Amino acid sequence: MTLARTMDELAGLRAASRRVLAVLAHPDDEAYGCAGALARAGADPDAAAVLLCLTRGEASSMGPARGLTPTEVGRLREGRLVAVAEHLHLAGLLVPGLPDGRLDRLALDEVDAPVRAAIAAFDPHVVITADARGVNGHRDHIAAHWAVRRALAAAPPRRLAMLAYPPEVCEAAKPRLLFATPEQEIDAVVHLAPAEIDAKEAALQTHEALVTLNAEGAQEGLVVRPPVERYDLLGEAHAPPLEDLFAGLSARV
Repeated sequence: MTLARTMDELAGLRAASRRVLAVLAHPDDEAYGCAGALARAGADPDAAAVLLCLTRGEASSMGPARGLTPTEVGRLREGRLVAVAEHLHLAGLLVPGLPDGRLDRLALDEVDAPVRAAIAAFDPHVVITADARGVNGHRDHIAAHWAVRRALAAAPPRRLAMLAYPPEVCEAAKPRLLFATPEQEIDAVVHLAPAEIDAKEAALQTHEALVTLNAEGAQEGLVVRPPVERYDLLGEAHAPPLEDLFAGLSARV
């Protein structure tokens, strides 16, 4: 399958009966966050998963550590996203190249413009992004959240799934995770199947992440067991939590 990289190509994916769009700030945000849910949709012949990564991640500390210019870092990290798209079987990948580390300094229209365009072209049933606190308070993560909220306010109703981490996970992962979501606010719990675990692990390894899902061969960092993704669904309350992000949407969207 050809990876959609333009809005026109994205519109061609609307035939899929279950469509999910992840809107995140940096390359690797998807690997730490929603890669399992994206892999699930990517492997489903009736679904389509698209990632909109607002920046190329050129402000990463990788640059000074490796003697790379911001342009070189951005090129490297965007290339990694293309590899991740293959691991997750993404149908589309958009990288508008907004300035890394400066999303909060841009006009709101500049940040939400690519989000609005992607929603209009792809018409997703589910949109995934960070919560309003940006997971760890990163200003770009927070800006991505509010860009999505602003874009969705001008679009027909659809499900907004915000990345959620319970207190015990945040405590184990500090300082990468700082802001916990109370258990009662977690509306979807996605238990990853073996193939989804492998796909998410491949994404993490592609980005040289310090988090792994596999204890075998782990040199450092946090080993996550069991592999579960949790989401707070804006304006919804589900007890027990949904097991799939598309559950119950057929009558709504």
